Amino acid sequence: MTDLPTARHALVIGGSMAGLLAARVLSEHYDEVVVLDRDVFPETPDHRAGVPQSHHAHGLLPRGHEILTGLFPGLLASLARGGAFHTREGIPVLQVTPAGKLPAAPLGGQGEYLAFSRFLLEWHVRQWLREHANVRFLPSTEVTRLVSNADGTAVTGVHVRSRDGREGPEVVPADLVVEASGRASRLGGWLQDLGYGPVPEESVASDIGYASRFYRRPEGFPAPWHGLIINGRPPHNPRAGLILPVEDGRWHVTLGGFAGHHPPTDEAGFLAWARDLPDPGLYEAIRVAQPLTPIRGYRTPTNTWRHFERLPRWPRGLVALGDAVCHYNPIYGQGISAAAVSAEALETSLKAGGPDFEQAFQRALARVVAVPWQIATGEDLRWPGVRLTGAGTGPGLRLRHAYGNLVLGQAVRDGVVAGAFLDMIMNLRPPSVLARPAILARVLGGSLARALGRTGQDAPPALSPEAVSLLRARPDAAPFPGRTA
Repeated sequence: MTDLPTARHALVIGGSMAGLLAARVLSEHYDEVVVLDRDVFPETPDHRAGVPQSHHAHGLLPRGHEILTGLFPGLLASLARGGAFHTREGIPVLQVTPAGKLPAAPLGGQGEYLAFSRFLLEWHVRQWLREHANVRFLPSTEVTRLVSNADGTAVTGVHVRSRDGREGPEVVPADLVVEASGRASRLGGWLQDLGYGPVPEESVASDIGYASRFYRRPEGFPAPWHGLIINGRPPHNPRAGLILPVEDGRWHVTLGGFAGHHPPTDEAGFLAWARDLPDPGLYEAIRVAQPLTPIRGYRTPTNTWRHFERLPRWPRGLVALGDAVCHYNPIYGQGISAAAVSAEALETSLKAGGPDFEQAFQRALARVVAVPWQIATGEDLRWPGVRLTGAGTGPGLRLRHAYGNLVLGQAVRDGVVAGAFLDMIMNLRPPSVLARPAILARVLGGSLARALGRTGQDAPPALSPEAVSLLRARPDAAPFPGRTA
């Protein structure tokens, strides 16, 4: 338990995954936790207006999976009962990099792969909190500004406004306020109003666009994988795409494009974009799958890291986390897992306590954020026209890109290097794992062998020629006319 003497009531601004995970951590340290959100929460698992990203495919990286299962006992069983995809056979997700397909080992009964939509996960987490924790929700409520003591050195609550016309308090007091309202956070302005000066920021203008829809997974689909990720190939092919299995026998399919190249949301354009991906596997899959929803578009022109930890002063009674602090290019699937790691850092800071634990947390969070930001930003900067502002790229960006190309060239042929690369992009290990002597030797040795012509065949595509032939021979192998369920 924290040693803060007045820590009795906590308030979380924002009821998405970062806010829900923070509320779970706070429930162990405070008598009451209140989660405020502008939205009305759905009664059943479904999209909601405040989370337009839920229309697009989401991943849960292994580190995030580990933290969630620790925070929410029984959550995975609950998701499985709710229809989440689960299996002990086959390849969970096959990844096609700019160098080709990474080697992947089937589960083989040694573990269970569970996959689900963003809105199914969020709904079950919210239900868990309602049933197991001292957390209550206050929907349709907008926070307009912070409340502080006379000299602005401590935040003591928030001013709120009802969005549904109901009567209620205009001020909600709290011993701790957690800002987790996401990309549109206004915390920087609120802090300036309290006299804390402008918040330093760095941003990368990757100008990415998405188009997504749900499909019915074809019966007897002839592939060893359950999910597929196809990366773009900089600098010439900015198209990317993925298939993730989700609940109730569906595929969640998202197409993406970098640096102003955005996939269309019309039927013909969507399929044409898929056809022009660096690997034909996704196109061949959705060509015979039944669409269940319209195509939804979404754009994220800029991703930003707000450096709250650099402010020389910080008020007591306030912390910020999640996308309110740092939002990455969503195509790398780090969002939910980054929120989970942020919640873990909050737990550590609460246990450490101390009179200035809030500022200590922001500094600890910055160290957590730095690695995924470095990975995402470094990859974004491979694309012509992508700009980074507020910070330098650090020494040797071109050298890092060149070595990254060598890593991928070896990873498609070498399971050891592929494993190290996957550990890095899944936030299990820092980027330095790829510079370890054993990995470095395999990468440079393999590169030299390829340069001398002593190399095997290139990695095959995501679907074998036999599978493609089988799909094309099906009577339903023409695109569905875009009907919806």
